[in-house]
Amino acid sequence: MSKVTNVLLLIFALASMAAAASDVAIENVRIHTSSSRLLPDPSTILIQQGRVVALGLNVAIPPNVQIIDGTGKVVTAGLVEPHSQIGLEEISAVDSTIDSSGGEHASGPAFDVQYAVNGDSTLLKINLVEGVTHAVTAPTQGDDVFAGLGVGLVLAGDQIILRPQLALFGAVTARSAQSVGGSRAEVITHLRRTFQDLKTYRRQRAISGPNYTAAYGTHQKRSYNKIDMDALARFREQGLPLVLHVDRANEITQVLRLAAEYDLPLIVRGAAEGWKVASELAAAKVPVIIDPMNNLPTGFDRLGARADNAALLHEAGVQVAFSVSDPHNARQLRQLAGNAVANGMNWLAALKAITNVPADIFNLPVGRIEVGEPATLVLWSGDPLEVTTWAEAVMVNGRWIDPTSRQTRLYERYKDLSAGKATGFNYQ
Repeated sequence: MSKVTNVLLLIFALASMAAAASDVAIENVRIHTSSSRLLPDPSTILIQQGRVVALGLNVAIPPNVQIIDGTGKVVTAGLVEPHSQIGLEEISAVDSTIDSSGGEHASGPAFDVQYAVNGDSTLLKINLVEGVTHAVTAPTQGDDVFAGLGVGLVLAGDQIILRPQLALFGAVTARSAQSVGGSRAEVITHLRRTFQDLKTYRRQRAISGPNYTAAYGTHQKRSYNKIDMDALARFREQGLPLVLHVDRANEITQVLRLAAEYDLPLIVRGAAEGWKVASELAAAKVPVIIDPMNNLPTGFDRLGARADNAALLHEAGVQVAFSVSDPHNARQLRQLAGNAVANGMNWLAALKAITNVPADIFNLPVGRIEVGEPATLVLWSGDPLEVTTWAEAVMVNGRWIDPTSRQTRLYERYKDLSAGKATGFNYQ
């Protein structure tokens, strides 16, 4: 057994072991499991054959297990980004690299982003090496109230789609109102009409068989064809969550009523004025996905935005998850959590908002450190909610991740500006 205490030695060791599952013990480390179990500080975590074998004090470490000294460090579950376009966008200013929306040609509820997810996107590794191990990749709003179907991703491995057709996304905003005539009231009416039509469609399809082709949608401008209705039928039959971007308090109340009326598993995204109706959200057991730093009244949907929205929602008993909503910077999740703490949110609740809560609301089996489960975790240099902390090592399903990315390779290439002179080129 050997002790690895130097960060550089640890990085080189992890890079060499990235291809295979590691038997490793991290000793003398603070462990936040993001579960109901609280561990002594410091503790030990033992990982064998890719799974967490033991947690806590007095852990017996078998021979031939690599030992890492975690003094002064922190272990958490891998971070989970609950709303992103990772794998769907490469360069935000180049339309040909963006596959998150069909725009005016979008097929509404049947628009399914799984067919465009790019497993070779550089954004996967850029976010992964900074602790983001999983993400929900969602369509962006096009020319329909429904944006389409999203997927759950694991940011490491050959098969990155963890769960296709994870949820149906949509919006009740000024922009989505434009697709149905301009009024937010018509957006609510459109949703109610659509789910009422869906009841009839499913009933008639059960009688006539799967080839039932009648067009449905009583609103002539926004009627849906068979492909759309079949997508909506699958959404209902599989019990998938409906994720609606809603910011204004009165519209949050309306979508809560709609969800209760049609028994929809609802998630509210945005919720800039969620604090005004926090008790209603808590009573309905509807979780929210928010950006705690997006707290300015930048539009008429968000006039009641405030910096302590996350703290107030949590205090009311609402499940709160944080999202950067930027595929390039999902790695800033922990900075959002830190700012939420600065504005009154409980520290542990803020950590859970970027680990197990986003996983739980989408029914993903990640976001926690538990005995018997695959080891997906991050070893931090200190408090993960401090911006001066960094991810020293990331493990996904028992395998250490090679800590290099496109950024680190660019750094290595250009750190010596005279290196290009051998070929007659000067980087300066």
